[in-house]
Parts: sequence; structure tokens; C-alpha cells
Amino acid sequence: MEVLQELATKVLPLYIFMLIGWGLKKKWDLSSRWISKLLLFLLIPFLIIENLLKADLEETAVIGSMIFLLALAMNLPAMLTKKFVGDDFDGNLLKGAFSYFNIGWFGIPVVMALFGEEQMPLVISAYVGNALYGDTIGFYLMSRTKGISVKEAATKVFKIPAIYACALAIGLNVAEVKLPEQAESIANVVSWIVSSLGMLIIGLTLGTIHFKKVAYAALGKILGMRYLAGAVFLILFVLAEKQFIGVLDEDQSMLMLLMGSFPIAANLVVFASFLETEEENAAVLVGLSAIVSLFVTPAVSILMF
Repeated sequence: MEVLQELATKVLPLYIFMLIGWGLKKKWDLSSRWISKLLLFLLIPFLIIENLLKADLEETAVIGSMIFLLALAMNLPAMLTKKFVGDDFDGNLLKGAFSYFNIGWFGIPVVMALFGEEQMPLVISAYVGNALYGDTIGFYLMSRTKGISVKEAATKVFKIPAIYACALAIGLNVAEVKLPEQAESIANVVSWIVSSLGMLIIGLTLGTIHFKKVAYAALGKILGMRYLAGAVFLILFVLAEKQFIGVLDEDQSMLMLLMGSFPIAANLVVFASFLETEEENAAVLVGLSAIVSLFVTPAVSILMF
């Protein structure tokens, strides 16, 4: 019950912003494009730098690599799902939906609710691996849904500041550069703003959807396949880490497994909004997965912790 109370206090309020976004879209047809630019070009790069400067680079390398490999591996079940049940969805969009986990905007509040600051280095490291995949390969795949050339899609990847923020932060970490103490307080506020705006974008895009026309049966199969595949791959990666590396302790291993219950990253909607492609389908996938994880993550947390 304590786990449920913590999750309800620190995670559930974020869903209110999804409802606010839906209402704003319905009433004033508010665009999400300016919010996506604010997140991509300012707030997310700041969080990456601030968090990576505090991370242990060895641990970051192990955890980040596991999440990056997870994202790559999830392309396989995405392709199988496209073949059998995902005819109405672009194949590259499904790859992004399967590979991109909401570790930043959803995972950070969940980990804070369960462990406080103790396990923040783990979720930060996982976020880095997730961001490195999502802001490179993931963004490239979303660019391809617009029908542009491979060269143009690859060029767009290098316009995403998160790549340069990661490189800068790792360099500063190696050089043992420290930010002023005030930066942590600012980062706490920015993290909350990022989470809130991410959910707001989902709500704004959900406001464009005609829910009576949504193919719920197909979406249920797609999301079911994603959660199942994520759990299987994470179990295999955690077992391999214990066998061959052994950096993670028991709690960290369990938290890695918990990430399989996280929803599709709201960045998928941010990218779709920024590129003006597949916005409605991205919002449906992200929005429904956010609702599913609202129940799945607490259930898995109770079983494991």
C-alpha cells in the first residue's frame, strides 16, 4: 500500500496535465509545436547536462548500453507486429513506439517515489541510453515516416541538441567539472516542468483524435506485444549483466526490470509534432500506453518491491 501511495502522490498528478492539454485543444485548438521546440532545444539538454555531471560514468556506461541495446532489440518485435497486426500504422512509427521508453518523464517520478534520491543515478543513466537511441536512430526513423530521403532524415538527426548535450556533459564529467549548488534546485523544477509539458503535449494531440474510430483491438495487440517483448528482453539483459559484468546490485537489477512496464516515451509525440508527421497515430500509441502503465507499473512495483 505504501508503494501505491507514493506512486499516486508523485506520478498520478502528471496525468492531470494530459487532461488539461486535451481540454485546451478542444476549446482553443492550441498547437503543441512551440512546446516541443522548448523541450527539444532548451529544457531537455539542460537536464541531460545537469544529470550526467552527477552520474558515475562506469555505471552510466553499463546501464546506458543495456537500454540502448534494448531499444535496438525492440525493433524486431516491432517489425513482427507490423507484419501481423499493425497494418494501419507506419512501420517506422511502430519501431519508435516499441523502442522508446518513457524513462525521463515517467520513470524519474516512479523511481523517486520508490527510492528517493538513492537510485537517481540509475534512472539518469538509463535515460541517457534511451536519449542516445531516441534522439539519433529514433528521430531518424520518425523523419522517415514523412517520406523524406535517407540523407535528409540523417541530416535532421544532427539538429537535435540532446546529442551535443550528452557529449558535452560526458566531457565535463571526465574533467570533474561541477555545476553550482543552485543548479540542482533549478534542475528539480525543470524536471517537473518537462514531465508536465510532456503530458500536456500528449493531451493536446489526443484532442485531435476521434476515439470512436480508434481500432482498440489492434492497439491492444500492439501494446501487449510491446510490454511482453520489453519484459523478455530486459530479463535477458539483466541476467547477462549479472553473469558477465556484475556492476548492478539487487535493487538496481529490479529497477531495470521495472522499466519494461514504462509507457512509450512522450518524445515520440514531441518528434511527430516537430516534424509534422504521424501526429495522431503517435498520440494514440503514447496516450493509451500512458493509461495502461498507470495500472501496470504499480502492479509490477508491488510484486517486486
